[in-house]
Amino acid sequence: MTTENRIAEANAAYGSAVADLQRPLILEQQGQPLAVLISFEEYRRLREIESAEEARRRANWTKLSELLAEVHSRPSSYTSSEIEAEITAARAELRQERRGHRRSR
Repeated sequence: MTTENRIAEANAAYGSAVADLQRPLILEQQGQPLAVLISFEEYRRLREIESAEEARRRANWTKLSELLAEVHSRPSSYTSSEIEAEITAARAELRQERRGHRRSR
């Protein structure tokens, strides 16, 4: 979807019928974009992308859950308070690093 038509251009080019949807047709109401008409093929392509993205997201969440389960199953010699202290230190380090990046801009 690179070049877009406006409804005013479509009326001039096609009259009142939308004959060619090779490019998206933006419908406006009082100068504000309201909807977009696209070809059915383009709609189908966008739905396939959306479906693939959703499947990828679900697969990644499954992988993350498996990884967390594996990490939690490992024996550890650290106590809960030691783990919490490491997390707190890492957060402080990250905040300080972010502040440094903001100042250097």
